[in-house]
Amino acid sequence: MALQPEIDKAINEVTNESIVIEDGKQTVEIVLDEVPVKDNVKKIITQEFDVILDLLDFKTNSYDVFKRWYIDGRLYHHIIIDEANPAEGIKELRYIDPRQIRKVREVSRKRDNKTNATLQKTKQEYYIYNERGFNYVKNQNVISNATTGLKIKVDSIIHTVSGLMDKENKTVLSYLHPAIKPLNQLRALEDSTLI
Repeated sequence: MALQPEIDKAINEVTNESIVIEDGKQTVEIVLDEVPVKDNVKKIITQEFDVILDLLDFKTNSYDVFKRWYIDGRLYHHIIIDEANPAEGIKELRYIDPRQIRKVREVSRKRDNKTNATLQKTKQEYYIYNERGFNYVKNQNVISNATTGLKIKVDSIIHTVSGLMDKENKTVLSYLHPAIKPLNQLRALEDSTLI
């Protein structure tokens, strides 16, 4: 959808209004006025927030980061640390295309004899990364790329979503989702005009 000129223009307007860069002012800042913690903890949180902004190169990339989040409805970053010295903290944050990563939750189901209810217990959670994405293309009754890829621990991924969900509360939606129908109608109208 973002490749359509009318949608791209609307996305650029939203992004321009959302990300404002002024000399001498931060693009974003963290406000901890209402957080019930001591001042020294607030100072540490503020310092770490600034470190994360530097790792994201937010002064330069804020427009692109917001635009990606607005279009996809979710952002993934891989946290890179020095395994030999984890106390040094985060060394790098690498962007991951949301079409190339999926969260997997393995659950065990057990029936309770007293209530006859099915109880679920999470055995393991992790992310699967596949640089080809997770396309469900049927090839001779075999679904490809469904769960194959590199296994990544949950605490190694930062995941930010739009907050919009589908009716079943299972799929994260983008802020562009409501524009799908008008865009399809616009395309149909353009096609019919040509005919």
